[in-house]
Amino acid sequence: MGAAVLVGRDREIAVLARLLERTPPSGAVLLMLGDPGIGKSSLLHEAESRGRARGFRILRLAGVECEATLPFAGLHQMIGPVLDQVSLLPRHEREALLAAFGLVEGLPPEPFLINLAVVDLLAAVAADRPVLVLADDVQWLDPQSHEVLTFVGRRVAGPVVIVAVMRRGHTGPFLHAGFPELPVGGVDDGAAAQILSAHAPGLSPAEQRRIRREALGNPLALRELPIALAALPSGGLRPLTLSDRLEHAFAGRGAELPSATRDAVLVAAVDPADDLAEIIAGTSALRGEPVTPEVFDPAQAVGLVTVSKGRVAFLHPLMRSGILQAESLARHQSAHRALAHTLDDVYRRTWHSAQSIVGPDDRIADALEANAAHALSRGAVFSAINDLERSAQLTSWSALRGHRLLMAAGHAFGMGREDVVHELLQSAVRTDLTDLDRARMEWLGEMFDYGIPGDAARVNELCDFAVRSAPADPDLALDLLLAAALRCWWADTGPAARARVVACVDRLPETAGDPRYLAALAAVEPVLRARQVIEALTRMPPGDDGDALRVMSLAVHGVGHMALAAELLARSEVILRRQGRLGLLSQVLTTQSWTYVLLGDLVRAADVAGEGRRLAAETGQPAWGAGQLVCDVLLKAFVGDAQEALRRAIEAELREARGRNVMLSGLQLARGLVSLSAGRNREAYQTLRAIFDPAEPSFHQRNGFASLMFLADAAVRGGTRRPPRRRPRAGGGAGGDSTGDAVADSARPPLVRPRGPGRRRGRRGLLPGGAAAGPVALAVRPREGRAGIRLLAAPPEPAP
Repeated sequence: MGAAVLVGRDREIAVLARLLERTPPSGAVLLMLGDPGIGKSSLLHEAESRGRARGFRILRLAGVECEATLPFAGLHQMIGPVLDQVSLLPRHEREALLAAFGLVEGLPPEPFLINLAVVDLLAAVAADRPVLVLADDVQWLDPQSHEVLTFVGRRVAGPVVIVAVMRRGHTGPFLHAGFPELPVGGVDDGAAAQILSAHAPGLSPAEQRRIRREALGNPLALRELPIALAALPSGGLRPLTLSDRLEHAFAGRGAELPSATRDAVLVAAVDPADDLAEIIAGTSALRGEPVTPEVFDPAQAVGLVTVSKGRVAFLHPLMRSGILQAESLARHQSAHRALAHTLDDVYRRTWHSAQSIVGPDDRIADALEANAAHALSRGAVFSAINDLERSAQLTSWSALRGHRLLMAAGHAFGMGREDVVHELLQSAVRTDLTDLDRARMEWLGEMFDYGIPGDAARVNELCDFAVRSAPADPDLALDLLLAAALRCWWADTGPAARARVVACVDRLPETAGDPRYLAALAAVEPVLRARQVIEALTRMPPGDDGDALRVMSLAVHGVGHMALAAELLARSEVILRRQGRLGLLSQVLTTQSWTYVLLGDLVRAADVAGEGRRLAAETGQPAWGAGQLVCDVLLKAFVGDAQEALRRAIEAELREARGRNVMLSGLQLARGLVSLSAGRNREAYQTLRAIFDPAEPSFHQRNGFASLMFLADAAVRGGTRRPPRRRPRAGGGAGGDSTGDAVADSARPPLVRPRGPGRRRGRRGLLPGGAAAGPVALAVRPREGRAGIRLLAAPPEPAP
């Protein structure tokens, strides 16, 4: 596009110059946004020139608009030049990165471990000299490379600068990551006149004014519209958008090419690779006769493509899209079919075959499912999802079509992509699913949609699906029951719904050694099943499965054994970090933060909170982000920051809690602590008492015990001596013991001992329902916990 495109770009060039001159030690990211042809790629070339002059190592990648995208194609462009330094990485990261490129075999690498490997590789390379990553047309990167680039941008370490460009009007994770943006608009009228004079000197003043008016300062349009205008007999331009006009102009240029050249340009347009030999072979297959590289000479002469060093490149993405839009669907399919006949790579051959038909075709559908397995072996989960979705589209049998859509949805769930899961489930529901797949669909839908808080009917529905699934797939049945139990944990569904879940779990004794079995019991009946859960988990070998340790920790956290929960969470954290499983790690960190708060270890709680919050956002897990937000409110309350605690409590209640008892109880505890710290003891008592009242939205079976000692303090200091009216037991109806008996039976030696006159007396008989103030869930160490809670120094109020 030439240096003339940079006329009128002083502002943008100054921004790039400052970025490269003042590269911070922690790196920097800049996203340039603009319309097609506005000059973004030319600004990237300017950044490259300036970077080289300042000693930067340059790494480039560019997206290509094409149906068949190759897993990690963009990433391979970027780090291919430094892949020889992969030995600098830890072994598990090195193996993950090499597996992504198909260079080693082994277990499928975790996508997040691949991301970490790229971050660490760039940091290692930047230790010798600064690195400049230039990413063109990010919107068309293969989804894996797009995710990696976004992750690297968030975690960039060392003197690494990323300058990326995206076409306005597109979306993707890089756009939504919050990186600094530099809008690239049209050049001013003076610069436009200068560009026109350089490229179309024969225009009359009237024609120049018209072109400038139509081009809107777009440098590519200023170059190309004069050619298009001259080619029209009437001298008029069609009333289209600027991008459409340019695409039509390029398409018209392609239509005038010789037949063989037109075929070659079409094959190049549908092929995401730019290999000249491959494109020549595909063109020969399309025409049924051999062609030579000289077939591209006419296309080079009219400025559509360049051929150099065995590569074919379009001079601008609009030229590729213009060629594609001008050709018919039948011609597209013929070009894909020709490439499929010539390619040796099974993955790519299958993809082009799939693009060569409308469908159905069960043979190609089966091959695409095999493609998905290959993609998963390389950690290319998004490519596997695309393969399975296309496989489903080509599948003639409705039940199998639905099964493949559910397989794709399962992988999307693993990546935390709620939007993709819902889209795939909407397609699957229109197929004739088997009973087992119908149950799988219900479970997948449940993972991102917690529905109406306290919906007992939905709990029973999940139990029904679990009962029907159990004979054929007890593993799926257990997943469904854990989902039902978590509904009971998040919100009060009532004793009947809890009893149904417990009864269904008890009907799966063969799964009693599975952590999910115990987690379900802990979530649905954290008091009545506490002893069973704790005894079973203490007998269960911890092993080295990070996810199993995570589920075990959820179970003991649920029943209030915080010391054991902290131990299991710490083991899980180490393993998940090593494996790079950041989606699960974010859940562990949030649970750790809650656990440390309840243990009174506020310093460690704060340490893990920030990373937990960030990972929940990065991995697309809003529910865990909401849980961390509520925990942050508690932290502020515990350290005495009353104003900030109340502000965040209101924010969390409006934004995240939405009637979910488990969150509302945490916020209610924070409000009670704020009142207690201010000496408003009776107000604190009334606030905290609501956590124990089944009629209140903040009622929660287990979280009440975490609030118990503060309720007792508020009662004693506020002069509350008489027990309130007894209400039905919170845990009644779902087991053989009363709540109080269960607590007493499970109690270990008291971890918080009463101190001072009346302290023991004030701790009994204060709970609605008469639940005993047993210490099973009060795992707050006196020295660490209470020392950090300055609010307990407030004086007692006189009795009324």
